[in-house]
Amino acid sequence: MLFDINRVKENKIRSRETRSRHFLLKRVFSDLENRILELTVPWEYGLIEGCRKNDLEELSKDDRIIIAEFKHVPAENKRVDLYANLMQMHWSNDPYSDFSEKVKLIKPKGQFFCCLFGAETLNELRDSFFKAEMELFGVTSPRISPLPEIRDVGNLAAKVGLNNSVVDRDIIKVGYKSIEDLFSDLKKMGETNAIIGRRKGLTTKKLIHKVEKFYFKNHSDRKLGENVTSIRATFEVIFLYGTK
Repeated sequence: MLFDINRVKENKIRSRETRSRHFLLKRVFSDLENRILELTVPWEYGLIEGCRKNDLEELSKDDRIIIAEFKHVPAENKRVDLYANLMQMHWSNDPYSDFSEKVKLIKPKGQFFCCLFGAETLNELRDSFFKAEMELFGVTSPRISPLPEIRDVGNLAAKVGLNNSVVDRDIIKVGYKSIEDLFSDLKKMGETNAIIGRRKGLTTKKLIHKVEKFYFKNHSDRKLGENVTSIRATFEVIFLYGTK
């Protein structure tokens, strides 16, 4: 077990209102919604997990679709023609079993969509924490979730029985004035640390200052025309599509 799933759920619940307004998640949800709306094959019954109705402006109007924030079991084990999972699967403790479970919900020739954070996400923060902890303590602790490479997602799709798989990604670069602004954004998205082996105590100001020092030293940008330096954060969102 790598992730504390109860902690993941608590983080998502606490961030319900801010998640709905967050620019990055709005961009991701809109992207996946458009992909579903562009489907040309007919379908009768759909299930979308990982968001609330107000996250999907058009699909929420379709009474053929159930939209669930967390796991939803279709009535009487009814299988669906369309399944989508939004920003949940990077918290999986057993990706093969979890993806297989979702694929089993789909009828033959049904459509499968998924989006999740990929391995390049927060690589700057991961690097800065590593350098800061090594300098201060001589050892490191898990701070940033291990995330899948895009090729891992493609390989997994084949293993769980998806056909005609297409995997692509969106690399989003975001600038922040301080590391505290980045932490605040992660909290608003419900994406703060839920690794079981994480340090349970409060993160000291000394460590945060050291992390920020390395962050600005190695991963900063100077805005053109302004004498302002910001730190950049990378978010990699992987999109997967396939058929049963």
